[in-house]
Amino acid sequence: MNRNELKRLWFNLPHPTPKKEVRVIKVSKLGENHYECKKVRDDKNGYSTYSSNWRTFDEALEFARKLMKDTPEFSIIIN
Repeated sequence: MNRNELKRLWFNLPHPTPKKEVRVIKVSKLGENHYECKKVRDDKNGYSTYSSNWRTFDEALEFARKLMKDTPEFSIIIN
């Protein structure tokens, strides 16, 4: 099979939709003075993520609250 045949086969395969929609803003500690705020969406329209890094937990949490204000259908998870 060549590349184009493989692409055609891949895009013609049925791809199941996610079992459960996920819309979360996750705040987690990655290391000493290193926190990440990650926005994850996985639904019938596809999968997407957005992340930003912060030096303090308070900065990361403040940014997560700002994201949630813009998109109220998301919930915050602190990890």
